[in-house]
Amino acid sequence: MNSEPVTANYDSPLRREQKEATRRRILDAAGRLMADRGLEDLSFTAIAKEAGVKERTVYRHFASKSSLLEGLWGWYQRRINYGPIAETEHDLLEKPLRTFVGFDENDKLTRALWSSPQGRDFRLSNVEQRKAGIKKAIADATRHLPSRQAKWLAAAIHVLYSGAAWSTMKDYWGLSGTDAGRASALAIELLLNAARHNVAPLDKYKKR
Repeated sequence: MNSEPVTANYDSPLRREQKEATRRRILDAAGRLMADRGLEDLSFTAIAKEAGVKERTVYRHFASKSSLLEGLWGWYQRRINYGPIAETEHDLLEKPLRTFVGFDENDKLTRALWSSPQGRDFRLSNVEQRKAGIKKAIADATRHLPSRQAKWLAAAIHVLYSGAAWSTMKDYWGLSGTDAGRASALAIELLLNAARHNVAPLDKYKKR
């Protein structure tokens, strides 16, 4: 009797689920190492040991250090509830309320990303998209401002919505992630309202 050869299904739902579980395991292990040692000591060998997998398994999921860092950035954003880049004023005011709590819940990891040159490169990986989102979100409020002042305001808002702002408010003022997020959102809203209604003494900055 003739019968068809049995072949393994390498793209079955179960295989995909197992592959994704291994990927998450690797990223979780890399995240723990990053929090403890920083990005400069993040090696594939150490990650494999921490994850309890073979080093070639790590390479199978992340062929290079850059692909690993890209995966870690997405993993970190999910942990802090970052969500899509804000492109509306409403979303811009809502994001600190969620994300600053995420910073608190991932304190060591967040500080690791702000304390090393590699962490800076990590954060800069999508900075142009974030800058574009801020500009779009504040476009209505700043439509009457000179372009240079609108850029200044966008830069100030970028600072207010950052891990640096969170750590400053937490370390120097004793604010929780919840209160720091509220403070950030309040400051951003006040700035935008001032710009929209032209209540600030803007003339003295025009020629400087």
